[in-house]
Amino acid sequence: MAVSRNTILLLSVVTASVSLCACSVASAQNGYPPEFADSDSVVYKQVGDVSLRMWLFNPTDHNARTDTRPAVVFFFGGGWKAGTPAQFETHCRYLASRGIIAATADYRVATRHGVTADACVEDAKSAVRWLRQHASSLGIDPDRVCAGGGSAGGHTACCTALIQGLDADSEDVSISSVPNALALFNPAVMLAHLDGFGLGGIPEEKEADIATRTGVPAVQISPIHHVRANMPPTIIFHGMADTTVPYATAEEFSKRMLAAGNQCELKSFPEAQHGFFNAPKGNNAARRDRSNQWHQRTLLQLDKFLQSLGWLDGDATVRVVDQDFVSLRGNVTNSLRQFSVKKTGHVAFIGGSITEMEGYRPRICEWLQHRFPDTDFTFTAAGISSTCSNTGAFRLQRDVLAHGPVDLLFVEFAVNDDQDAAHSADACVQGMEGIIRHLRQHNPNADVVMTHFVNPGMLNTLSGGEAILSASQHERVARHYQIPSVYLSKKVGQRINDGSLTWKQFGGTHPGPAGNQLATDMATSILSTGWRGIDAAQLRPIAHPTPRKMLLSSSFANGALLPLDRVQHDAEWKISEPDWKSIAGGKRSRFLGIPLLHSEVPGALASISFDGTAIGIYVLAGPDAGQVEFRIDDDKWQTAELYHRYSKGLHYPRTVVLAAGMKPAAHRLEFRIAASQHATSTGTAVRILAVAVNEAATSGS
Repeated sequence: MAVSRNTILLLSVVTASVSLCACSVASAQNGYPPEFADSDSVVYKQVGDVSLRMWLFNPTDHNARTDTRPAVVFFFGGGWKAGTPAQFETHCRYLASRGIIAATADYRVATRHGVTADACVEDAKSAVRWLRQHASSLGIDPDRVCAGGGSAGGHTACCTALIQGLDADSEDVSISSVPNALALFNPAVMLAHLDGFGLGGIPEEKEADIATRTGVPAVQISPIHHVRANMPPTIIFHGMADTTVPYATAEEFSKRMLAAGNQCELKSFPEAQHGFFNAPKGNNAARRDRSNQWHQRTLLQLDKFLQSLGWLDGDATVRVVDQDFVSLRGNVTNSLRQFSVKKTGHVAFIGGSITEMEGYRPRICEWLQHRFPDTDFTFTAAGISSTCSNTGAFRLQRDVLAHGPVDLLFVEFAVNDDQDAAHSADACVQGMEGIIRHLRQHNPNADVVMTHFVNPGMLNTLSGGEAILSASQHERVARHYQIPSVYLSKKVGQRINDGSLTWKQFGGTHPGPAGNQLATDMATSILSTGWRGIDAAQLRPIAHPTPRKMLLSSSFANGALLPLDRVQHDAEWKISEPDWKSIAGGKRSRFLGIPLLHSEVPGALASISFDGTAIGIYVLAGPDAGQVEFRIDDDKWQTAELYHRYSKGLHYPRTVVLAAGMKPAAHRLEFRIAASQHATSTGTAVRILAVAVNEAATSGS
């Protein structure tokens, strides 16, 4: 018999779920049996010589004799094979802090007790029934009991509501084991062929294998086959990239629950794989950061779900933006205090043309002024078209910090580091880390929001399943310095894929109204969430921690633009405004009327002494841009190309880094105009706006 693609999808649910769940059952086994401080351990069931325990986490203000609280009991994942109740410790502690009695329960599994999935379901029912049976002594409301769990634990929790029978012989079945709500984390809800789901036949040998693992015919404990009316309100958290329990099965389950008239909320998480909801572990910073965002969001969504049932009051205390591709790291309370209490604020924006244009920047300014109508704001607009993060690091002092201590900085350079500079991974870090670290040195209390904008090439990269180099490296910096960020490129890609947005509607690389509003909404959601429920009058300034070690020792953490009068030069060079009228190529108005160090004469020689670790020249490279030969400290001569692919029709601003990662000491740069030129260039002109240096005084600090 032919097996359809959907049958394969179904089989992947069953075989993967009964093997090892993606949250690493092997490591979970190492946490068994668990030990929890500040919890009450009880034996809820005895099976032969096996004592099954449940750990109860009580709210600090709970008095079991005088009040009754809702309760949530969690069942761990592990493919009905292994796992540990420690999986849901953080969930229990959070819910207890919010006033709910939370429990994590042990149950029999294959590797420890030699049982099949039907025994797991039986134990889960026993746990729910035990809570109700002892509700009066525990201070629990028997009519407000929620069953939750992940993967196989989500399956068993779901079965307590949907599957009839499988009750332990010794239990009082007059006490219901059906919970009043379900909270399911990537649950295995489909274990057998399902009519109407487009599945072909399951091979007989496979169906027999499934039966040996479930202990009963798989359909008997396949929740989706037992959906009917009057089921408990349900929330499901599921990763859309889950290959262990595919998202489509949860989606179909939710559809059928809703069709039967039940309340069922499906919370989808793009890019999330199996076990995404677990508390972050491991040494991989990127994975820990992403897992933490997902973990916090599921806690927030669970809180809101329980609020909707009337089981909780007040705002959730977890502080996370409940939105894909928005990360609230660290805190943003210093700016809140400054704006609310001090009634003043310096808000700066640095980036390329997306910052320079009248786009997301003025919208954020308007949002801030509306939120704090009595605050005297200074808004610094430091966007310069075409410039990359390296240039940003060198000009940060001149264009931003020179205007006074910054309270809140918005920064974007992903598009320019990608399409303009075509930076390497290290170059992306050198510039962005330089900006953040220099800002922290200037004002350690400064809050920051980083946004990664998008161009068509970036969208193509994402659609191909690859990471955007510039944005991923900027995210690396954001993680290292605990900077909130907006991964706008991923959000746009997601919305284009689901049909809720087109590239034309977004407005292109330079966003239109819809695109700029999307960027504004995502950025301000970080501030709204970070400021929610905080009494600014009680705040004290908190210096943001700056890691002792930089990601790259060569990052431009003390960048500066040196004035042209620091340069010594021969008579072939001039410091003046070029005769732009006689020079072909487009000119931007911001660079007109200012003096440049310029010459077109091959061999024209200049030099500058500096204390620093990096040196470069900030130039306008037009159709006639040439090449420079240079050397550091009398070392060998090297050649640097000034002509850029955008130079053909424009005098293009760019910083050409000549040397980086040098010993922090006094150095001397010599440079001269080369006789050679780019094949497309019409001349040998060198026009220098400033000399860029990473000064030695605090570089690497």
